[in-house]
Amino acid sequence: MIRYQLHISTKKGRQLIKWGVDREEVKEYECTNIFLWGQLGSSEHPYRKPTGGEVGLIFIPGAYIKADQYIKTARAIQETTELRIWVALTGSYGMNIPSSRQVKNAVKGAIKKLGKAGMKSKNYVGVGHGLGGHYLQDYAKASNLKALILMGSTLSRKTVLRTYPIPVLTLAAELDGVTRITRIVDEYEKLTANKLSFFQGIYMSPIIFIEGANHARFASGELTAHLKAADLKANITEDQAHRMIGKYFDVFLTVTFSTVDTKINKAIDELSEAFVSSAKKFQPFLDVKNLDTDGLESMWTILAQDFFAHEYADRVAVSNEVLENPWFFGREPSTAFNDGSMIIATTSLIHAADKSDYVLTVMGMESPREIDMKLVAKNAIWKAFASQNDTALRSEPNTCKSLNDLALILALYASSESARERYLTQGRPIVIEEDVMRGANILWAPSPLQMWEDEAGLHVRSIALVTSRDHYCKVMSPYRAMEWVNVDSLRPKPLQG
Repeated sequence: MIRYQLHISTKKGRQLIKWGVDREEVKEYECTNIFLWGQLGSSEHPYRKPTGGEVGLIFIPGAYIKADQYIKTARAIQETTELRIWVALTGSYGMNIPSSRQVKNAVKGAIKKLGKAGMKSKNYVGVGHGLGGHYLQDYAKASNLKALILMGSTLSRKTVLRTYPIPVLTLAAELDGVTRITRIVDEYEKLTANKLSFFQGIYMSPIIFIEGANHARFASGELTAHLKAADLKANITEDQAHRMIGKYFDVFLTVTFSTVDTKINKAIDELSEAFVSSAKKFQPFLDVKNLDTDGLESMWTILAQDFFAHEYADRVAVSNEVLENPWFFGREPSTAFNDGSMIIATTSLIHAADKSDYVLTVMGMESPREIDMKLVAKNAIWKAFASQNDTALRSEPNTCKSLNDLALILALYASSESARERYLTQGRPIVIEEDVMRGANILWAPSPLQMWEDEAGLHVRSIALVTSRDHYCKVMSPYRAMEWVNVDSLRPKPLQG
């Protein structure tokens, strides 16, 4: 039986790496932060003899994750592909957190050691997990790397995937509590902004959804307490996740580096299938996100006004304009009649989330903190139609609380069946509290939506202003409800710090 072993010991502050066959023909490399991981195999799990070209993978770990926690991931990649895969696992970063300077030196050192070890080609690929991907991407743009693979990581918000100078594969875990799925949706939105970029993205910058995996499944073993508290519980095992990771590495690397047409064509088909399947997972998130606002209007506000109109919904035509202050503060909703229909003009103020590119802080929500709406009150709509001798039955006026209920319904409807099941059986619920009333716009405007989290769930309490004509509401975004359902509700308690 062939047995490959990794021995790590300390020698003068350096790590000594050995591998070989039954301790024979052992090669040694002294290095400050790089593990060279050889081709693996055993009689139980034979390693397919490589027939393709050489590719060198250089792993940059996530925060607080050690290099040897990627050994199983590397093994799964090597066992899946017919390419000749070399692997360098970098580690020993200060405080176990990669930095820009360390990543640059690690990649250069890894390339040098891979060459000394026998790698002939120059097909080097950077592999970044979490924070490792955050720091790797800037260096990779102008380096010897020929491609970039991000695991539970993204390019910076200002960077567009389709304009990145080298091919990029982004692997997104459904239950990643560190780089949440809604952060990946932002990248998917930029990638699919037009049809040309969508089809180019299939081959040059695909984003692949890994169902049931979490942040930890890109590596193996336990995360530190901080990351473990942020991450969600995976629904698949390490081996299952690593096999899927290996599959996606294989097709991406084959499309990028193989010279055999039949293999390239087969890999293109598999990559296309994975990309389109992933798009079906991302699109519902994007659809709900676009309800909040497209930058010019808020469809969520239009739906809210229709909901308030109730039995008159088919007789009103609602428009909306998204404004900033001070213009939002001074604008009131307006009404007019045209050929028996009421024309209602509403306004909205969107309070965007505070967003960061730093992976240790992207655990915060991506969705808006709140949406402020200035609507026409149900009583005013009824009176306007009643003045025209309308005889329709009058239902009770709605509340801002009812809009929060509606936001949750929309979020659940748009979420996958498995996500709904997790939320209803394992998640902490959204608790919709009664509205807090304000008596004037000058008091309503500065009062934020009340939203707080505890072990019982996410509590939401609207701030409302109701007059004989107007109904102002500060409400939860449907996208925030969807983000809670799919991500944050699955933590057993609030994330601290």
